[in-house]
Amino acid sequence: MDTKDSGTNKTRRRLIQGSLAAPAVLTVSSASAASVSSFGRCLVNQKQQPTAFFIEESKLSTDNWLRKDVPVSQWKLKGQNPVWFYWDPGRREFVRLSEPLANGLNLWDMKKAGWESTGATSRRWALVWVDSDNGARYRVMQVMQPSGYQATTKSCYTSLIKA
Repeated sequence: MDTKDSGTNKTRRRLIQGSLAAPAVLTVSSASAASVSSFGRCLVNQKQQPTAFFIEESKLSTDNWLRKDVPVSQWKLKGQNPVWFYWDPGRREFVRLSEPLANGLNLWDMKKAGWESTGATSRRWALVWVDSDNGARYRVMQVMQPSGYQATTKSCYTSLIKA
């Protein structure tokens, strides 16, 4: 290495030393913000809607929606076929699996109308609502779409979960 410093080298060295002493302001993007942004884009890109709110486990392999395992029970009204219901804690009503968006029944009204539990219980997979603004799962399973929430696919939701 040449020990003689030319004018250009001195200037360059001074510039480098000065830049190292200057405070630097760096903006680092938040990983969670990027994830929410990606999640939002995923929601916007979704064109299909889920076919059913409740499905049986055998249909999970063909379903790409985010779902939760929920208990269901069977009730019978005299002279009619048994009906499967889900107790919706958000609405505080029994909801028919065949008509989840219809009006539900509270236990008092069911008993008054003559509904009786058959004692049969099972499990179904129900849609999980996700907040489209921040990707948070809805806290209580609820069959009615909460305001600001929508069902999402597993792939959209898993892009938001830490590995």
